Amino acid sequence: MPTSLCVPPRPGELCAPIRLRLPGDHSTQQLTSRHRVTGIEVDGEAVVVLVEITDPATSRPIDVRFDVVAPGEPPGARSVLLGTAERRTGKSEIYGTYLGVVADEN
Repeated sequence: MPTSLCVPPRPGELCAPIRLRLPGDHSTQQLTSRHRVTGIEVDGEAVVVLVEITDPATSRPIDVRFDVVAPGEPPGARSVLLGTAERRTGKSEIYGTYLGVVADEN
């Protein structure tokens, strides 16, 4: 079931599918505030998060943390279970956590 860590896209809003290959078991990525996580895949030993994002010009950038952990070990109370992945090391749960709007550097 598609999940958003901030705000889901509006009905009928065009979205672009992207694949986020997580560089490790704990990583931070930037997404548009309006997005939809649609799935989890495994690419070798890496976990890939499938996301649909809206136009970055119309949706603010946000920081999201992804955690790949052993089953039953959620990383925090605000974390949302996005799915599971079967890697050579065993089954893992993938969580996402909304961290906030990206700080404006100007």
